[in-house]
Amino acid sequence: MPSPESSLENEARHLAVRIEKRQHLILCAFTILYLLGAGLHARGKPFWYDEVITLVIANSPNLSTAWKAALACDAAPPLPHLMAHLCVRWFGDGEISVRIPAILGFWVFCLCLFRFTSRRVGIYYALAALLLPTILETYYYSVEARAYGPELAFCRLALVAWQAAAERSRRFLALPGLALSMAAALLCHYYAALLYLPLAGGEAVRLYHNRKIDWGIWAAFAAGGAPILWRISTVVGVVKGFTHTWAVPYPEQAIEFWERGLQHASGFLALLLALLALSIVLSRRKPDTAPSAVPPLADHELAAGVLFLAIPVAAVAGALLVTHMFAMRYALIALAGFSFLAPMVAAHLLGGAGALPGFLLMAAVTVGFGYSSMEIPPSRNPFDGEPLLREALEQGPVAVSDGQLFLQMWHYAPEPLKSRLLFLADNQAALQYMGFDTIDGGIRVLRDWSSMRVVEYQSFARPGREFFVYQNTLRPGWLISKVVDDGATVEIRKYAGSRAPIRVRLKS
Repeated sequence: MPSPESSLENEARHLAVRIEKRQHLILCAFTILYLLGAGLHARGKPFWYDEVITLVIANSPNLSTAWKAALACDAAPPLPHLMAHLCVRWFGDGEISVRIPAILGFWVFCLCLFRFTSRRVGIYYALAALLLPTILETYYYSVEARAYGPELAFCRLALVAWQAAAERSRRFLALPGLALSMAAALLCHYYAALLYLPLAGGEAVRLYHNRKIDWGIWAAFAAGGAPILWRISTVVGVVKGFTHTWAVPYPEQAIEFWERGLQHASGFLALLLALLALSIVLSRRKPDTAPSAVPPLADHELAAGVLFLAIPVAAVAGALLVTHMFAMRYALIALAGFSFLAPMVAAHLLGGAGALPGFLLMAAVTVGFGYSSMEIPPSRNPFDGEPLLREALEQGPVAVSDGQLFLQMWHYAPEPLKSRLLFLADNQAALQYMGFDTIDGGIRVLRDWSSMRVVEYQSFARPGREFFVYQNTLRPGWLISKVVDDGATVEIRKYAGSRAPIRVRLKS
């Protein structure tokens, strides 16, 4: 009579064969469930500061104006803004439509992970790689109207093209695809230049083994870097402008990146470690009479995966030495490396234990994917949650001192009240009281491309002037500190949560 363990193993093997034959149906089912979940998630998620900037640019009357607005309003490359502009032109400026490039980019990213890993490991591990990004920090950016969804897609397309070119599979498509994907990634985000670390490093390992330079791949790498040469003066200007930023880098961010990026994958990681431990114990008990069915790992792909994990260190080092600015999302492509390296290494280490461990890993990630897809926020208008602001606006103009709150309220406020919202800009005061002026500078440039009222504080602050300031105590900004130091009288009329409308009378 077969043991329960062998019976489960046989079932896992048979199921793997059936899934392998129907993998296209599985991918279609994933596509439907993902697009449904992402669409609902996008509908329920209000736009925030960076996304409102994207929307301002996307609402340009034509493509050439969107290009000019992107160059003027955002330090990032223009390609994502052009994508957003086309989506807004075709589908309107709702919460879903402007996020279509991110939603589709993340979908392509996942499919490329499946493609890359399925050529090396069994179906269970390939499906785990397909779904793994949905339980990592990467999933958040699948509904973010910024560059990160498309950037992930182009980085993964570059990796798939590199794999195909190295195998000399359809190189007439793979090499141009590699160059174009790397160039497109750089046109999404300048930090995509970090993709050269794993790909060039992996190719160097391949060169070491083959003792022969693959000139086609290195030429594709060089061609893919053309956007950096084209935009080098802009990049230098952006870096020089990062002298006073809200995101000052520090060395510990290289570790914090992984703490945050993997925080939702704790169940998967715990199961993986438990299976590895169990596999080690069982392998010691079994006589070594037969060769293991462990799938081989290509050294150059393994090296690329390890170097993907080193991207946060490289990004933080570059921020400390060169750019002087770093946010966790700038190194997001490192999680792309983890998403294929973890399943491939697991397949290698657990391959001799049969199909059951792979099935369990796939099942764990599938549960996580289901949870991520069903965790849908309710659709809401953020302005409706600010009754004190509405009350103050009905009495007259109101200056919102928090730049992030100002942009969101300006976007969602009703038209009759929208024109009464003010943002007072003063780089010197921002530096003095907050230590950075990037918010003031970033909002100031938007007034030439939108109807928002951005007023220079020095021209606004006439002696004896009275006005309301809507204060976010969690991000107070510099305005109240400035007027108090200038001798103004302030009066808090009401207070609710972290919000307070404050009556200000400037010194006569």
